[in-house]
Amino acid sequence: MYRIFAIFSISLLLFVSCRDNDRTKYGYVRMIFEHHWEDSIVRFDGTTQYINAAGNILTFEKSRPIEYFISDLKINTVSLPAGNNLNIHYINSDSAYSTFLFTHRIPKRNFNTISFTFGIDSTKNKSNLFSNPPQKDMFWPENMGGGYHHMKMDGKWRNAGGITDQGFGLHLGDLKKTVYDTTWTQSVVSGLDSISKIDTVVRTFRNSFPVSISKHFEIRENEITTITVIMDMKQWMENPYMWDFNVMGGAIMSRERAMDSLKINGEHNLFRAK
Repeated sequence: MYRIFAIFSISLLLFVSCRDNDRTKYGYVRMIFEHHWEDSIVRFDGTTQYINAAGNILTFEKSRPIEYFISDLKINTVSLPAGNNLNIHYINSDSAYSTFLFTHRIPKRNFNTISFTFGIDSTKNKSNLFSNPPQKDMFWPENMGGGYHHMKMDGKWRNAGGITDQGFGLHLGDLKKTVYDTTWTQSVVSGLDSISKIDTVVRTFRNSFPVSISKHFEIRENEITTITVIMDMKQWMENPYMWDFNVMGGAIMSRERAMDSLKINGEHNLFRAK
């Protein structure tokens, strides 16, 4: 009887010990998204002026906040799910609810990378994903490919020394467009080029892009760690393409080259974390 009790006690101790050793400890992370022009938070008040590299004077209004999606948000390899099972987060500079992302049960350990897709990944960016505003109001026109905007950034601009404000809308989405594939041949007799065939091809221009931010931080057991992710809005217009509204214009939704330039700028130092 004693031997049976001893064996049972040792087994129970080993079981509890294994359970304790295998138990993962968790903390919490609060992510805040801010929108800066260099080192200052952007004021959406219609009067504060910002100057881009081309010398255009810009203002942003409260009624037209910057809106965008991020998807597949992770710290290292740990996904931070949104309120939907697609891991798509809507962010609006005028909404504290959307700029504070609070995630439960993050494993206790050190992390060094924050990553996400700016916009909605093409495998998920389908029409009718959302039935309620504000996400629903981010729809991308069906005749341009459907799905949703990756970003809406609106405001007003004018030239240095000018007195007239003009509106702009820097909108990104996945654009479907019919393009022409033309085959040229050269005449043996005249040596002149001529068109032998014109085909129409529907192409999709993808304008979401991956973001990876180096940030070293520790998640401690039962503690909240706050991380601020900063979008430097000036970077949309600087590197590597200098954005001059006199050249690029104010509306870009159907213009694949303009959207591509904006996307490429976004891929360079747009986000940082503190």
